[in-house]
Amino acid sequence: MKIFFLPYARRLLISFLAILLAITTLSACEGDHTDTLSREAKTWQSPVITVREETLADEYTTIGSIVADRNINISSRVSSYISQLAVQEGESIRVGQLLIVLDNEELDNQINQARAAVSAAQAVLADVSSDLTRFNNLLEQGSISAVKVRKTQLQKATATENLKAAKAALSLAESQGQYTRILSPTAGIVTRRHLQVGSLTTPGMPLLTIESRDKLKFETYVAESQLANINIDDTVKLEIDNIAEPLMGKITQIIYAGDPVTRSYKVSIALPIKTESIRAEPGKPVPGKRQSGKADFYTGMFGRATFVVGHSDNITIPDSALIEKGGLPGVYVIDADNKVAFRWLRIRREWPDRMEVAAGLGAGERIVAVVPANIREGDLIQAQQADSNSDTEQDPSQ
Repeated sequence: MKIFFLPYARRLLISFLAILLAITTLSACEGDHTDTLSREAKTWQSPVITVREETLADEYTTIGSIVADRNINISSRVSSYISQLAVQEGESIRVGQLLIVLDNEELDNQINQARAAVSAAQAVLADVSSDLTRFNNLLEQGSISAVKVRKTQLQKATATENLKAAKAALSLAESQGQYTRILSPTAGIVTRRHLQVGSLTTPGMPLLTIESRDKLKFETYVAESQLANINIDDTVKLEIDNIAEPLMGKITQIIYAGDPVTRSYKVSIALPIKTESIRAEPGKPVPGKRQSGKADFYTGMFGRATFVVGHSDNITIPDSALIEKGGLPGVYVIDADNKVAFRWLRIRREWPDRMEVAAGLGAGERIVAVVPANIREGDLIQAQQADSNSDTEQDPSQ
């Protein structure tokens, strides 16, 4: 009996203690609930808004960056060694600025040789012309055959052609000499130096790459699903990092050849403002310096493009009506008895003074426009006098 009774008594004691603890907990909860129910509902005065739908633009945002409309590869038209590189990578340059000087010793030798060839051809032509004049006189006297005269005439024609060829070679050599000094064809920034001083150049080999500043653009990619909603000349809002105010650009190009992996299509947008042209005259803007009233754009700048892809009816509420509970946004909704109840919302877009509601509210519902600090669910709202907001109403009981 002792072996059976002791475990049974222990179990009975444990069960009794558990029941006592449960009764105590329920009593405490009932007391708290009674305190909550015993609180009288307060009445607050606050502006009240009747929620309405309004037509809003449907926006589609992509990321992109500023790029140059054209990159120019500077190359040589002659074979020579580089004797001077007058610019560095990242340097701003102007139109006509000296970029590269090539070694002209070999070209000078070619020019001297061409001049010597011209002199020799002139001497031969003069000699043959003199012989032909003399032979013609002898032919009239019958002292020389006509065959000899014809051969001399042929020699003169050959000497004349040789002189023309020598002059052409001299002109070519002299024209090649001007290519030993390479000047910039445009204003821009040197983005790459392909060769160094002492390197051998050949015709067509790139020496420098210049990024033209004449025309910059914003480049982005749009999804295949939005391509039908975007057209040439559409206005696009651009938000560029390091530029405080949003800009408005226009679509100038849509490449209808998509990436088969990402299903996206390249879109080019013209920037509304471009930097002041880089000039060399004294007192004019210095390359690379910000000009008053101009936005300085540089390639590689990150930004966002916002496209308008349609319109739809949506609900917006003022920023003052929104509060957070548990880290989630919501509003106090007013029922027919003017009692308030908190309701969580899902927000789609935000503006400085209002926001768009994606879910949680319906048209015609009333909400508290300016939420009192200590308002609680079940309190009453008495609408204040209507303010400048056309959606703010007055309590009809007043």
